[in-house]
Amino acid sequence: DLLFFTNTGVLTKETDKENWWRDTATQLFAHNWMQREAERVDPLKEADGTGILGRIADALNKKGRSVGTFSIERNTISLIGTPGLTSTPFILSRSGVSKFNNRASSESMEANIAAINNATAPESGVFGDYWSETLVKSLSHNKLLYNTLSGKQTVTTFPTSYLGSQLAMVAKMIDSRAERGSDADMFFLSTGGWDTHSDVLDNMDRLFTDVDNSFKAFADEMKAKGVWDSVTVIETSDFARTLAPNTGRGSDHAWGGNYMMFGGGVKGGQIVGTYPDNLTDDGPRSLGRGRMIPTTSWDAVFLPLAEWAGATPDDLPNVCPNKDNFPASHFIDATALFEI
Repeated sequence: DLLFFTNTGVLTKETDKENWWRDTATQLFAHNWMQREAERVDPLKEADGTGILGRIADALNKKGRSVGTFSIERNTISLIGTPGLTSTPFILSRSGVSKFNNRASSESMEANIAAINNATAPESGVFGDYWSETLVKSLSHNKLLYNTLSGKQTVTTFPTSYLGSQLAMVAKMIDSRAERGSDADMFFLSTGGWDTHSDVLDNMDRLFTDVDNSFKAFADEMKAKGVWDSVTVIETSDFARTLAPNTGRGSDHAWGGNYMMFGGGVKGGQIVGTYPDNLTDDGPRSLGRGRMIPTTSWDAVFLPLAEWAGATPDDLPNVCPNKDNFPASHFIDATALFEI
């Protein structure tokens, strides 16, 4: 149920040691630029302002499916789709949804708010209308999520770590899909601490212990709730780390890395992609200190994921607008990765 993508990362097109600097549109080795590009997968900004999960949601919404998009704890461009097609993502706390105005000064507070912000009058301004519409919609969504989630519990004990509590929240949201009328959901989670410029081995032991425990709890919960075959989790990052250490027993910013994908429909037990056969500075894909030029792009990773989710071939140029910059041989057949 789990596979690895090897030597994967941000690419504008296939490239090599002589041409990578001219072939790559993204500013490399910087957290902000490469995180954003891993969330967008649109290096030439063909669908500027949208993200990879948002465009997958677009494809499903076009087919009449009801798709929810949720980020835990922070905003992300990854979930932004086409305005008017995919709804604005919700940002949820990992601790749940708080009831609005829990200590209202009047029993009729909600009715008063609705009355003040009700139907448009001839003298209403466009900005006032938009503000009122957004407020009323937000309060309605808050009430729905609060009422829906208040009775949801996990049957698995999750770690109380930042990652573990986010995954527990996702598990409860998946459990609430029927009440929300959702056909499919996209979730974005994030966790930090991986910028290991010092003491990399000690940090890795601590961080991977949390990842292992959190992922296991989530998988166990999905199996217990009978939805494991309908869930896929994919891990991404801005970049890998240098293979050669620095003077602080740490590692520095690199490029191509190895990433996990798992779920009940994933054909696990395989390593997908081409691992560099020479990790020295003389290797054809090495930029020095173990910084490897990726052989697999995020486009190649997310296109089969989109197909598993329900996108059809005519959707794929919109899901990954940069796909035509790669030869057909660059991509991976969805049936090689998923039980479809």
